[in-house]
Amino acid sequence: MQPPIPDEYLGNCVGAALNAAPMDQLAAPGAGGLFVACTAVAAGIENGVTVVGSPDTIEYWTERFKEAAVAGTGMLSVAGSPRFRVYEIDLGFGRPDKVEIVSVARTGAMAVADGRSSGSAMEVGISLPAAGMQRFQECFQDAIAWLHH
Repeated sequence: MQPPIPDEYLGNCVGAALNAAPMDQLAAPGAGGLFVACTAVAAGIENGVTVVGSPDTIEYWTERFKEAAVAGTGMLSVAGSPRFRVYEIDLGFGRPDKVEIVSVARTGAMAVADGRSSGSAMEVGISLPAAGMQRFQECFQDAIAWLHH
């Protein structure tokens, strides 16, 4: 590419990644479930990075997502990225006060964005039925409590 892209360039290309973890391990109390989830996400990203160069990438990922959906074991997708810096965007009206990815309510995805107040903050949004939201809150609070000890 001319001119060449600098080594420091992070880009804004978003690709697919898919991995699985046992439901009982994900729902483990304390930080155990969080650790299993983080490990699965890291492995999925690693796999996604190695598959990107394949000429059949779109077909490959379409088939993988169809297989996961048909299996019916539950799937969580992520919309957005903290690297998009959505709170730095100014379309002539000033910086936004709040950014919401509303499609997560329909798709069941988890929304992720940078935080408005700090470069190191991150916003995470999720929309679940009441019982699922209660369970998510409990697991999240358990993991945060464990991390503080």
